[in-house]
Amino acid sequence: MTGSIYDHLVAIVLVGAMFCAAVAALPNVGYVSLLSVDQQQLRNVALSALNTMLLDSGYPTDWGHDASFNPASVVRFGLASANDSGLYTLDMDKVMHLVEKDEWGEPNALGFLPPATTQQLLGLQNYGFNLKILAPFNVTVKDLAPPSDLTQINYDVTVALNNGKPIPNANVNALTFYSVKATGKDDNYYLGDTKQVGITDAVGKCIITQSLGGQSGTINDVLTIMEVTVGDIHTATSVYRRGGPPNNIAVINVVGDEIILSMPPEGDPNDDRWVLSIDAYTTSGIMHLYTGVQTGPDQDKLNYGSLFEWLKSFPGLKYLDPLVIIVTFRAVLKNGGRQSLIVVGKFPNYLGNRLLSYSTGGSPTSSSSAVTVKRMVTLSGMTYTVEFTLWKLQ
Repeated sequence: MTGSIYDHLVAIVLVGAMFCAAVAALPNVGYVSLLSVDQQQLRNVALSALNTMLLDSGYPTDWGHDASFNPASVVRFGLASANDSGLYTLDMDKVMHLVEKDEWGEPNALGFLPPATTQQLLGLQNYGFNLKILAPFNVTVKDLAPPSDLTQINYDVTVALNNGKPIPNANVNALTFYSVKATGKDDNYYLGDTKQVGITDAVGKCIITQSLGGQSGTINDVLTIMEVTVGDIHTATSVYRRGGPPNNIAVINVVGDEIILSMPPEGDPNDDRWVLSIDAYTTSGIMHLYTGVQTGPDQDKLNYGSLFEWLKSFPGLKYLDPLVIIVTFRAVLKNGGRQSLIVVGKFPNYLGNRLLSYSTGGSPTSSSSAVTVKRMVTLSGMTYTVEFTLWKLQ
């Protein structure tokens, strides 16, 4: 009898303890469940918005092709190319209108679509977002050649995933352009090119080296475009032997079939810049577009007077879809005299990325209140990673 009573008491105590533990745990379980539901709902909204951006051409379907862009003309937002039926193939002109400022921090000369407008068109008024279009892997180039010797190319190239993990067996195709002033001839310049190929080793490195000597003149400027292939994924970035582009020479923009060259906000020295040649770099190689006129009333040049902008249409350029435009100028380099200088554009294309950040501003209150979704897309024949982060506004 005593043993039975004792067993009942023990059972009552155990049941009570289990009940108290359950009552204490229920709020936490409920919170975790609700948080999981909220995260899934947020992810669904993010995926739906991203698919609209990447699969819809928007309306008008060519809303990014007008050189005099008006944000109010965009009735429906979408970045897909209306001229290519492939999935996740984006229109470069539309993407360029998401770049707010150029490399000098000046407003985009082609016009900018405010994120608030996109937010409204996508029905995301209750959300904040940030959109990036980046190269699928990092290409880092270290110049080992003496800075003063433009006849030598010696690049240490490292290819790695965005998390820093090295990529072995990556194919590195280096296309080098060099501008030359001919010996014994005043203001006579030409543009040469050469190609080197390398394969990264086990730690993701390779060396690209070559001598540009033997030219019949003086090399003024050297630019190398590194096109890197991993499997069937490509990316490209540009490297100057001088250590950086001659940013005080000109701004390069492209919209539709038109190439637009303009003076930078602060140029030094304040001299004329003559257009020597224009070339387009595509996934199929280099294509010469134009040889500038150097004399007479129709000279192709820029200055801070009446020739602040130079514009020319090249029928079919839109369908050529170049990765970058390479322009050679005859101009005065500060502390360097008159020479031929190579300028590559557009920004940030020549750096390997297409959109560094397009954001409504602000940030999520915590990592748990935001989701990030990614997609692979194609732009100008190259593969990029689109990263879209979405968060609920408080």
